[in-house]
Amino acid sequence: MINEILIKTILAVLSAVLGGYLVFLIKLNHHKLCSLISFSAGALFGAAIFTFLPEAFDKLGVIELFISLVSGIGLFWFISHYIIHVCPACSASHFDEQTTKKFTEIVKLLFGVLAFHSFLDGVAVSTEGFHSHGGNSVIAAIITHKFPEGLALASLMLGAGYSKFRIMRDVILVESTTILGGLFGVVFLIDYVTPFWLGIIEAHIAGGFLFLAIHAIIGEVFKNHKLLVTLSFISGAILISLVGFLIH
Repeated sequence: MINEILIKTILAVLSAVLGGYLVFLIKLNHHKLCSLISFSAGALFGAAIFTFLPEAFDKLGVIELFISLVSGIGLFWFISHYIIHVCPACSASHFDEQTTKKFTEIVKLLFGVLAFHSFLDGVAVSTEGFHSHGGNSVIAAIITHKFPEGLALASLMLGAGYSKFRIMRDVILVESTTILGGLFGVVFLIDYVTPFWLGIIEAHIAGGFLFLAIHAIIGEVFKNHKLLVTLSFISGAILISLVGFLIH
């Protein structure tokens, strides 16, 4: 199972790296970026609603499920509200020129937060082996989301004046914590975590996914391209739900 998780998390990292490299090949406008981000947000939303929450509900009571879900939402909200945007892909349209220039001053902090976010992505991938509700929809959602995440991170670094080599190196380093999260999950969750605590983890991750998904479609993105965002978001959610249904 370790080999399977390793392959899947590497694919997720490659998706982010490909998204980052795309910055040097084409110039995405705000319209296309909104569509891409919204689609990936819908994928995360679908994974949370159709995979993680049903699995967690099988293991937890309503109160435990609610508390775990809120804790996941609250953690990502706290980081994004008081520290820094936890996910560039979900907030790329909120970064103006001034914020991009300031990026050079907060790069280490941003990398730390993104590394944590990616680590949890890896943990999410590792838990899919426990899913009976179409677990492979999780990796499909994460791979979908990683692409615009790498693209957004590379775009911010490019705007801050970093070299191509530095940008690609740092995208790889940050996103590689996804692999560490996957290995951590498959080694420790299988042997040391009871179904109850696995349900806690699943609901917590679902909360984080829901926050990222909702954060991606509100504010400036939603105001500027309401129809585009809505259709892209729904398409991403439907795709992931279909993947889970077909696999199940």
